Amino acid sequence: MRISIENIDFINLDKKLGHLSKEKIVELIVAYYDGEKVKDLLSKYEIKTTVSNLVKIFPAVLNGEYCIKCESPIVMQLESRSYSNYHQKYCSSCGHQETSFCSCEFCINERMEAKKLENERQKRLIVKKRQLICDYYEEDTWVKISEKDLSLEDRLYLAVILRGALSEDTSYIEPLENIMGEIAPTSEYEREIIKTLTGRNILVPSLKSKLNDFEIEFISEGEEQYKISYYIYKVHYRLNVAPKEDNYDAMIKRLMYPLLDNEEGFKDFSYGIWRQVALNECLQYLLYQMDKVGYTFNPGEKTIKVFEELLEHFSVSQIYSIIYRSVANSTQRYQAREITKIHAQNSVITSCESYGQRAIAQGWKLTHYARLRDLPETYISNVLFTSIMQIAELGFSEKPTPEF
Repeated sequence: MRISIENIDFINLDKKLGHLSKEKIVELIVAYYDGEKVKDLLSKYEIKTTVSNLVKIFPAVLNGEYCIKCESPIVMQLESRSYSNYHQKYCSSCGHQETSFCSCEFCINERMEAKKLENERQKRLIVKKRQLICDYYEEDTWVKISEKDLSLEDRLYLAVILRGALSEDTSYIEPLENIMGEIAPTSEYEREIIKTLTGRNILVPSLKSKLNDFEIEFISEGEEQYKISYYIYKVHYRLNVAPKEDNYDAMIKRLMYPLLDNEEGFKDFSYGIWRQVALNECLQYLLYQMDKVGYTFNPGEKTIKVFEELLEHFSVSQIYSIIYRSVANSTQRYQAREITKIHAQNSVITSCESYGQRAIAQGWKLTHYARLRDLPETYISNVLFTSIMQIAELGFSEKPTPEF
């Protein structure tokens, strides 16, 4: 850039250059960028500053642009001759810079106004969100499920949830994330229980829930159409069931302690659920043991098929021993560097299958393992085996059978 009197901003001139004429200032700047020694320039022009500070007191130069905020001239700060290709631009009057965090008065006020408008928008959105949720989950708008229409599965799952999370006054269900203990042996089975009850509108989010427990997605530009979702472990629920004889308290007691043994299909239902709970207890123990030795594993269809077959012949407590042995053997081979870690963790299920098949073929009497302190009995196990089937620990120590 050519330096001349016409394109230098003399208005904000540093006082250390105040004794120089405009011509001398131009001469000084040109001499500096021509490579003359700074020490000599300070002496020649009688400037009282340090060598490193000279360029910092140079006046800015006009670049012919004007500020978009106040229309004053834009100037560029002269840089050290080592970086003379870079010039920082800013407004000579308000100091505005074309950056994301400009600190000029105009930009500060604009950000404050934008923040104010956004806060107001958020407040309106919160009011609208609260109203939409209240309208949608208003109790009177939901058709209640008749108590007599609840299936055996519904009643079992309800007993599990009510025992774990029913409020002290029995009017609502506490957030499931606050339950002391586990609902089911695996997170997948736990979500299945919750989604079965919510999907059938047996449990419905209560308006006691916090606003942030819900999400609203507007799917039209005018926000007339929307979808409401919620966090299944965070919301409060209410029981959307109409009691027999209009007696809510009696219904709560029946649902918490269901008597199902005289119900049609009870034997088949109990056997099926027993196998489901047992399968998930096996998966829970498998994942626990795999995690202890640093394996990462996601049970798939093969794993499920292997355990389903083993449950035809062995109890969960016996399958615990198969799993423990298989994990220990694969870990030993890995530590001995006979196989890779990936091979080791993938071989566990094959080992469970192989060992189980030999035990079946040769009629081995497998060791019964006890429940671990780290894996206590879950709500679904306790309700099913102790309250409904009334076999207690036999649900863990005996193989599932329709003749219990």
